[in-house]
Amino acid sequence: MKRFLIISAISILALSSCKKDVPTLPKGFDSYCETTVSQWHIPAMTAVVVKDGEVVYLKGFGKTKQDKTGVPVDPETTQFVMASTTKAMTGTLLAGVIDEYDVDWTDPVKKHLPDFRMYDKWVSDNMMVEEVNAHHHGWKSYALDDLPMFGYDREDIYKLFAAVKPTYSFRTKYAYNNEMYTVSAKIIEKYTGMSWDDAIAERLFKPLKMVHSTTGAKAFHSSKDLAYGYEVDYDVQKDSLFLNSCDDRDDAFTWMTAVAPAAFAMTTGSDMANYLKMHLNHGVFEGDTLVSRANHDYLFKPQTITGYSDNYLRTYAQGWIVEQNNKERYIRHTGLAYGYTALVGLVPELGLGFAFMCTNGTTSDPLEAMGKKLIDMYLGVDGPDYATEWLEDFKDEYRNKKDKEAKEELPATLPLKAYTGVYHQNEFGDATVSVLNDTLRFQLKKVDAKLKHVSEDTFNFHVPGAGNFDLTFDVKNGKAVSLTFDIVDPICELKKIR
Repeated sequence: MKRFLIISAISILALSSCKKDVPTLPKGFDSYCETTVSQWHIPAMTAVVVKDGEVVYLKGFGKTKQDKTGVPVDPETTQFVMASTTKAMTGTLLAGVIDEYDVDWTDPVKKHLPDFRMYDKWVSDNMMVEEVNAHHHGWKSYALDDLPMFGYDREDIYKLFAAVKPTYSFRTKYAYNNEMYTVSAKIIEKYTGMSWDDAIAERLFKPLKMVHSTTGAKAFHSSKDLAYGYEVDYDVQKDSLFLNSCDDRDDAFTWMTAVAPAAFAMTTGSDMANYLKMHLNHGVFEGDTLVSRANHDYLFKPQTITGYSDNYLRTYAQGWIVEQNNKERYIRHTGLAYGYTALVGLVPELGLGFAFMCTNGTTSDPLEAMGKKLIDMYLGVDGPDYATEWLEDFKDEYRNKKDKEAKEELPATLPLKAYTGVYHQNEFGDATVSVLNDTLRFQLKKVDAKLKHVSEDTFNFHVPGAGNFDLTFDVKNGKAVSLTFDIVDPICELKKIR
């Protein structure tokens, strides 16, 4: 009897211990998500949380489209565009290539891509593979982002790297960029013998059993499971949020295809659970090693300081932002493009990973609020109501906006004919400036735009889907001899050839 009681007590203790170790979702997190979705008027969202290798939360919110064709979001099958969280996927593919082939993080890019060229030859010769994704190339943030709307595709833009003047010195300043991920993709393509779209399908989605994941080039226009993109706007007079549908899907496809390795993966909540499990298990999924421990760790190695204070240090790694603060190491990335927003986050020391994808393509604030609240809950911290506080900040931005006064267009300082001609630069090709109905027009690739005089020899032109750009002529002896225009950073001069 005594022996039986001892065995029973041990059994009870063992069962109690097992029960205690089963990962759970913090009480109140689901209702916090529900409230945040409602507060922010998020049309559709999927959320997944992985804790200690187990999925503890997987849920869909809202409908795939805000009309009678919309259906409830299914976290298993409803797809969302991952926007810039795709960068970390490309980084993972690159790490796998480094595992298998004669490629190292510290190799010069030119060792693998002899045609790689930046504006500065020293940078061209010395940029390392680990620096491609690190956002310290010398350009301003979002340089080259508008070029797809000019008619330049991914391969064109790769060649145009050599024609864009850096604003900063190489390696001195963090400045976010999408187009440089094409370089990582080209290295991946060279060694795998696959396109980037096929490589991510075969080398990431397939081994992770991400059966509903694909890329925009393959499925953006054809997928019946893709949620429709929207933007959330704010009416100051009515103090209310409202939705605008993102119907410019051709523009969306043009832009995201041109920067696909940085922005155009499509996936679901259920599939992202497996992606999170792999990262939380140091590159291993269900016993299959996708990335070695050493190269997986390298994905989170800080490359560029993005911000700091007395309480935190924030850095950029291989497609991830890594923040070390006084509570935890928080690894994350957001994405926002053409009606879609995503957040993917990891807190390795807590065994925690999460992903939120939605069709509020205006701001990542509500997703980041849910991520921060989840971390606080697991840490047992009574943190603020981020979603409510940040919503007020969001509204204040609209309240503080002032309409810019329309300025009267002044006549040019020289006769219009002085600016006309054909201007050439090897990477950009030919641009033409002509006079039509007493108005200067600028033509380059798909662009055919009116030039509106701004000051002296500077004019402004508009590109649909991209915005307004300043174009400046260099004038000698009363005639223009070259021109340049601003795409965040200035491009090099196009010389007049006739």
